[in-house]
This record gives sequence, C-alpha cells and structure tokens, in this order.
Amino acid sequence: MQKQPTLLSYFFAALLYLPAANVLSADSQPENDESTLPVEVTADKLVSQEQKGESVYTGNVIITQGTTVIKGDKVTLHHPERKLAKAIVIGQPATFKRFLPEEQKWVNGHADQITYDTEQKTVLLEGDAYVNQEGQNSISGPKIYYDLTKKTLSAYGDRDEKQRVKVIFKPEDEPQKDAP
Repeated sequence: MQKQPTLLSYFFAALLYLPAANVLSADSQPENDESTLPVEVTADKLVSQEQKGESVYTGNVIITQGTTVIKGDKVTLHHPERKLAKAIVIGQPATFKRFLPEEQKWVNGHADQITYDTEQKTVLLEGDAYVNQEGQNSISGPKIYYDLTKKTLSAYGDRDEKQRVKVIFKPEDEPQKDAP
C-alpha cells in the first residue's frame, strides 16, 4: 500500500494544527511543513483489507512524521478507493505531540479516541480529551471538536457524569522595560 503515507499526512496536518493558536487553513502551508516528510508506522499487528478499504494497526501503535508522534493501542484507517476518509486512534489514552517551529513550543494532547474525518474536515477528541500548548493555553473536557474549514472549536461537558469543560489561559509575558 504505497499511498498510505500520503493519506496519513492529511490526518497529521489536521490533528497537529488543531491546538495551535493560529490554526492554518488548507490552502496556507507553514514554512516548516512536515506533511511532505516520510511517515513511519510501527505496530504489533496490521490487518489491511484493500477491498473493504480499511487498515487496522494494533498493539502499541506509533506513528511518526518529523516532530509529530501519535500513539495509540489501535489505529483504524478507512480508505475506500485508496483515499483516506476517516482515521480513528484509540488508546488509554491515545496521545499526540508536535513541535511548532514558528512558536518554538510543543503541542500535545490525549483522549480515549481521536477521530479525523477528511470529508467533513473535522477532528473529534472523545473521553478525557485534553490539548495543551507548552507553557501557554490548555483545554480539557469529555469532548473537544474542531472544524478545520470553519476554524471553530467546540468543547462539551457531560451533565450526567458531572464533567465540565476547563480552559486555562496563561497571560503572555510582557517584555522587561528598562527603569528610568
């Protein structure tokens, strides 16, 4: 399956730019774009059903592309006609991290399940969802939903489980001024 690294790069682009303060649109690429770098997937097992358009990686799955690392217990890629439609990462928790060179900071996060829908251009983190920008802002809750096209983020609590959304904003450090 020669095309899978290309398909995975769409997943990475969406997932990795999710928490950045300046989320990128599909037609603007960062100066240090990692989407053209090779993608390495390691797992204990791979079952690929080309006719069904599904590949399932299980057992300590690690996906690496440049500074990006995604880990999960199970990764399912839905790719009818060799085009990625949906990627689902499941773990206890599923995690991701990426270095943002333009900000010189790491972005990391986790959830029980991370789903990227390429057709809808959305990312959904479910179950103990958390996204953190190193030394800056973070958001957590039962569900975090990001629409890449509209550049909108929604976070949802769960009344039944008495779980709420939590956002932490850290003020930017002001530059030191010389005393008169």
